[in-house]
Amino acid sequence: MPSLLLVEDNQHIQRIFHDKLQREGFTVTTADDGQLGLQRATEVHPDVILLDIMLPKMDGFEVLTHLRADPSLSGIPVVMLSNRSASNDVQHATSLGARHFFAKGTSTMQDIALQLRNICGFKKVLVSTSNVMTAAPILRALRHPLVLCAAITIPAEVIGAAERGAPNAIVLDTRGPNAFTLLQQFKTSTAVKNIPLIAIRDPKQTQYHLDEFIDSEHIDTQLRPLILKYLGLAEPAAVLPPIAQSVPAAA
Repeated sequence: MPSLLLVEDNQHIQRIFHDKLQREGFTVTTADDGQLGLQRATEVHPDVILLDIMLPKMDGFEVLTHLRADPSLSGIPVVMLSNRSASNDVQHATSLGARHFFAKGTSTMQDIALQLRNICGFKKVLVSTSNVMTAAPILRALRHPLVLCAAITIPAEVIGAAERGAPNAIVLDTRGPNAFTLLQQFKTSTAVKNIPLIAIRDPKQTQYHLDEFIDSEHIDTQLRPLILKYLGLAEPAAVLPPIAQSVPAAA
């Protein structure tokens, strides 16, 4: 899971972003002030930092300055999130090395989460299936260090989750109830109809015309390469054991 450090002193906003970003697949660490945020960055070394400007003890600009001056932390991407969003604030944040700037109140959670995923190089797959048991082999097949999976088992929530979550691909298990109603909704929703969709079907479901599908008996072997192709990802390099060094024989 990618790790994210959220530096935000407003407890209500902190709680909302913490819960949302955890559902997005991030491991979230929080800090209530700039000084603690800098300490947490040193301790956790997160994949990305979401940083407010107006903070107690040390404001966001000071935190960003310290981060960029520390060789061990300077490579961590920082995204600013603040009520202070005048052009000079944005320019100052950018000059200090911020990757992106979001204004509170006008930026959507979807846009922020998508930007954070893109910065970290992660892709998101939405999995729609009927229950936890049928989800398990699908999620197992999709395990990849750069893939975040969100499984939805309630049909009424699937389209909304796809529209809000902006996944990079969708896996729809058509063996469950209402699956083909969902399939039609995916094709007609302007927000999701262009997202790659792979259907898992029972081999007997030959009467349905699906553009891209795999039979349920081939989840373990066919789903992963198909998803990685659509996401533009390669298999992670295998970790090879160290090569034993030969010791010269004694003369």
